[in-house]
Amino acid sequence: MYKIIHCKRAIFGDGKESKGEYSVLIKNNKIEELGDRGSIELPPDTEVLDLKDYYLLPGLVDAHMHFFGVPSDQLHLLATEDESYRVLRAAGEAKKMLDCGITAASCKGSSVTPNLRRAINEGHVPGPRLVAAGEFICSTGGTWDHMTFPLDWAKDTGMLADGIEGVREAVRKRVRSGSNIIKVGMSKGGVEDKYHPWGDNPWNEVSSYSLEEIKALVHEAHLNKLKVSGHCIGDEAVRYALDGGIDVIEHGYAISEATRQRLVDENAMVVTTISQLHFHNEAAEPYHYHDYMKDIFHTHIQQMKIDFEKSLKLGVRYALGTDLVGYPTHPPDAAAKEFEMVVDWGMTNTEAIVAGTKISAEALSLEKEIGTLEKGKLADIIAVKDDPLNNIKTLQDVKFVLFDGDVVIDKINQ
Repeated sequence: MYKIIHCKRAIFGDGKESKGEYSVLIKNNKIEELGDRGSIELPPDTEVLDLKDYYLLPGLVDAHMHFFGVPSDQLHLLATEDESYRVLRAAGEAKKMLDCGITAASCKGSSVTPNLRRAINEGHVPGPRLVAAGEFICSTGGTWDHMTFPLDWAKDTGMLADGIEGVREAVRKRVRSGSNIIKVGMSKGGVEDKYHPWGDNPWNEVSSYSLEEIKALVHEAHLNKLKVSGHCIGDEAVRYALDGGIDVIEHGYAISEATRQRLVDENAMVVTTISQLHFHNEAAEPYHYHDYMKDIFHTHIQQMKIDFEKSLKLGVRYALGTDLVGYPTHPPDAAAKEFEMVVDWGMTNTEAIVAGTKISAEALSLEKEIGTLEKGKLADIIAVKDDPLNNIKTLQDVKFVLFDGDVVIDKINQ
């Protein structure tokens, strides 16, 4: 019933840390007490987990990823692969995420994840806490419309929704299927662009929906107590997100200074997605990307970096997300790479940890349950060997994972 974890130092996820050796007492699946080592009176038969040479943190949270359940270098299989195979493949990747200390994640678009979330919640398969959007919502010819496939097939996916009543109906269908966040595509490439979902040039994005449609979608989602996440690249999409009441802005770059100031003034939440482009660059040669795709991804990551640095300096509030979609090119268990990337681009280690735990938990509407080491919160806790405030890369080598009060991985006391 009781466990106590002793550690070299605790990093709480809210920007604070312990001064020295620290202990966390857990009752069942919740944090019961915290304090300096030796300060907590132990109930009888408490299980002791002595991690005295390790650093303790809240579990990592990936605020934007995808369980597509097909090989990431063959996304065309989304059109033909059986859903049962896809959810089983996704379950395998979910376990790998949990084993690496990613204890919560938001799948921002995949038809299989409401059922995967249910299976995890019921204890049938191991995986992180999931917030699942289910299938994307996009307009005809919008962000993720499969333009090379027949329109009738695209309609059969349930992805496409047009007009005020159409987007309201789409939200209701997601609610019926078990989605607990809504994901809408708000920007896309132009008619002549080669890379339709993100566009060849982030400054030339086209809006996928009218502001009236966005407001209707958001209203319907909020009636169901669900947040709305918007794929937003380019100034118009981000402005529409702010005007339309979008709760979480994904990507959020190639924007004007006036829009950047609005993000700060309105305390908007933007989710980073650097890893997606980083891993595309890593995969470009071994997976034989076309030259035009290499150029497009290079253009996007350059602009993303420019805007991130400006937005960070101005005070835009970031959660950490990866946009990783699966093996082999975009392994979702590599989510901790995002912490390294944001530090390389200007965050302090402390800021990165807060963004990837506390703020990311808020992006998932789970801030009352996870995201910080705090009395009464769920016992999702990880341990690393090095001090992540000095070496952020240590988060990519998690040695101990406690999830919902149970030990998942213990490489320390093997």
